[in-house]
Amino acid sequence: MENFNQTPTPTLKEKYVAISDREGFLKISDFAIKELQRQSKSIAAFLDGDEGSAPEYNLGEGLRYKGSSGNYSDMKIHIDDL
Repeated sequence: MENFNQTPTPTLKEKYVAISDREGFLKISDFAIKELQRQSKSIAAFLDGDEGSAPEYNLGEGLRYKGSSGNYSDMKIHIDDL
């Protein structure tokens, strides 16, 4: 039986596009804890491999992001790569 009253779950992009900057970047801190249950500094370190010191954990290759995990509070990721 179909439930026609069920609201579809928004995508991450739909949830956060309104708070991304005009270039489409979103602060890591805006979603890290809420969506990933991780601190911003942990997510930032995964993006750049802890400022390049841990290349085995650099998961950001091919993703658009700004900043570095050394200043994780200002690090941003592009909304399309979220």
